[in-house]
Amino acid sequence: MYTTIEKTMKTACSGRRLLQLLPVLLLLSFVARAQTGKITGRIHDETQQPVVAATVLLKKAADSSLVKVALSDTTGSWQLEEIPFNRYFITITYIGYKEWNGPVFTLDQPATTLESASLQSGASNLKGVTVAAKKPFIEQQLDRTVVNVESSIMAAGGSALEVMEKLPGVLVDKNGNISIKGKQGVKVMIDDRPGYLSAAELTAFLRNMPASQLDQIEIMSNPPAKYDAAGNGVINIKRKKLKTGGFNGTLTLTALQGRYPGTTQNLNFNYSNKHVNFYGNAGFSYRKSFEDYYIVRNFRNGAKEITSIYDQHTYTKTTGKSITAKLGADYYASAKTTIGVALGGFHNPSEAVNTNNTLLKTGDGVMTTRVDAPATTKGKWDNMEANVSLKHVFAAERELLLNADYLSYNSTSEQHFDNRYFKPDSSEAAPRKSFLADLPAKINIYSLKADYTHPFSDKTRLEAGVKTSFVNTDNNAQYFDGVSGGWKKNDSLSNHFLYKENVNAGYLNLRHKHDRWEFQAGLRAEQTWLKGEQKNNGQTFSRSYLQFFPSAFVAYDVDKESKVTLSYGRRIERPDYRSMNPFRFYLDQYTYNEGNPYLNPQYSHNIELGYSIWEGALTTTLLYNRTTDIIQEVILQNADKNETYQRPENLNTRKVLGANVNAQIPIGETMTTVLYMDYNHYDYSGAINNEPFELKAGVFTAQLMQQVKLQNGWGFQFMGTWSSRSIDGTFLQQPIGTLHAGVQKDILGKQATIRLSASDIFGWNRYNATSRYQNIDIHIRGQWQSQVLKLAFTYRFNKNDRKETTDKRESAAEEERQRVKTEKK
Repeated sequence: MYTTIEKTMKTACSGRRLLQLLPVLLLLSFVARAQTGKITGRIHDETQQPVVAATVLLKKAADSSLVKVALSDTTGSWQLEEIPFNRYFITITYIGYKEWNGPVFTLDQPATTLESASLQSGASNLKGVTVAAKKPFIEQQLDRTVVNVESSIMAAGGSALEVMEKLPGVLVDKNGNISIKGKQGVKVMIDDRPGYLSAAELTAFLRNMPASQLDQIEIMSNPPAKYDAAGNGVINIKRKKLKTGGFNGTLTLTALQGRYPGTTQNLNFNYSNKHVNFYGNAGFSYRKSFEDYYIVRNFRNGAKEITSIYDQHTYTKTTGKSITAKLGADYYASAKTTIGVALGGFHNPSEAVNTNNTLLKTGDGVMTTRVDAPATTKGKWDNMEANVSLKHVFAAERELLLNADYLSYNSTSEQHFDNRYFKPDSSEAAPRKSFLADLPAKINIYSLKADYTHPFSDKTRLEAGVKTSFVNTDNNAQYFDGVSGGWKKNDSLSNHFLYKENVNAGYLNLRHKHDRWEFQAGLRAEQTWLKGEQKNNGQTFSRSYLQFFPSAFVAYDVDKESKVTLSYGRRIERPDYRSMNPFRFYLDQYTYNEGNPYLNPQYSHNIELGYSIWEGALTTTLLYNRTTDIIQEVILQNADKNETYQRPENLNTRKVLGANVNAQIPIGETMTTVLYMDYNHYDYSGAINNEPFELKAGVFTAQLMQQVKLQNGWGFQFMGTWSSRSIDGTFLQQPIGTLHAGVQKDILGKQATIRLSASDIFGWNRYNATSRYQNIDIHIRGQWQSQVLKLAFTYRFNKNDRKETTDKRESAAEEERQRVKTEKK
């Protein structure tokens, strides 16, 4: 892709003028472009058996420079697409076989099939082979955007969350909520498996996942029918799975320093031969962080006059450890059948020390009482998961993939509050109060999934599948009041909540290409049954419903390098498990969160119209999203007790109308500029407490990344983001921005890399927001450990023999992990 773009750009202007003329690129629809085609072939050994995972190198006949790399599949087949017309030859390597070099051929038509290659056994020598071709940072496909993480300098040494925050069109707010192109309610998957996590838990999980484990991130703002209908978009994080003969791996050591220090270590490893592939990773992290918030709450009477003011300062210091591990094996039972097993899990103990000071004031600002409420929270979060898969390829490349999954989550959280009350002269105003909250949670998930692919021809493919999942959650929230000599259970607050859910789904998806047109249409049906029970009061609720979710994609190739796409999809967002649990999570005596067992799912319609040129290097998209029964966190107050609490409610409607531009422009052979800009207009309407609620805002966001890679092993990267005033739940948030920078150097003969990077250099990533409606009047200012300096060292075993790929196994679970929620942090 880079070769074609550079030829076009160099005929226009120099690299520096190109940046200045970037807005003009949006008007460039028709320029002279090089033609491209597809190359296919097969590989077998001396016994005519297919060779699986052989490395196919496409080289130019003129200078033997590497153009592109592919791997053969379980049938020995391989293909290379979007190759510019030229003269080439093929080199094939595989451990245990002699290197194979094919004859020179000319690619001058849309599709070329080469004669089968026959590998001869014998000692092979790959030491001279260095795969120097780099994937572009961003690749545009029909139904998704693919980000190649390893192409980013600042990814290494950091966490998966830091990578997520730098993705084009992706925003992560202070609570870990993720949006794509302005649309909230995004589902995050790991290796095609759902996260089953609340926003806060997902944030913690991604913060503890080393970025060195990541290979690609797929961003689907309008996912196809193959994916669960849940979520207003899907982000699929693909971790590395090394797949090459012999033993190889990577070791990454990282030191972090913000206000508090931290460290992470991670190991990826792999061993494989012709019959089996073993892989795994192990990681450990130790981090200290902080959150510092100022909250001012004005309580008003019916005449909207301020009757009292709560001026609160909360500082939380958190210490967390994380141990992660995964082991897996793929057994090639035959050339067409692969059996896979994977086991993994994590153990995350943590402790938070909270300093909480609240000044209670009269309506005119005179302090009457000071409340000191220090608190400690100790807990752990454990996970175990297992996957068994079977992949079989029938004749004519028809494929069946079966997946069975079991996931278990166990968490504990013990909060201890010690409230003391003082008058303005520091004398005691009321007796001391102690409060204890014990919040254990258990979640078990069972899932089974089957996917079938039937290619009728090279241009037509049918996908079909079924899935069933069962979820059981057990939350036993126990609250205790401190009494003389011990604790007394608070029965009015304690609550034991049980929840069961079963989702059965099936889908059909048809993809066809005809001349310049490409079509994809799908229909997914999901039947849901759920039941919740509050053991303390005997209340139960149950629901059952069947829903259909169509999706459609149409693309037209204006010429060889420009394309117009139109897509539509209907989506559902079910309440996460904790949101339906009515128990409370306290910040202090006057502030807490609680669930709502009567939440309904929200439904959305998504339409996108896109135009891309230069093989997706410059893409412009118009979008419209309409969501009904939107699940929204709202702020409520109990004036009698001076309490403020947050609870999810179903509002009426949210509408989003927007446009975005995504440009990836290589300048010469060493520099790449990535620019993303979007503008979205949000319109929220509905009712809170049976009173009308409306909130509207236009939001502009810009992200700019500059990456430089030099031939001497040095690399540099800078990235800045900025967002105008935006909507966060019922809050209007002030503009926010960040600036990151990184540098790297290859050492030890390119077998190792050392990287130094800095996040949020100027400390612009701060939260400043206000919520005012009905009797609510709240202002929040906050900051956290966003300024971090990272030093990372990565060492690669058998680097010259290594070809990293992603574990393509798709899990049976596609949604449920996202909805696990045990506590809000």
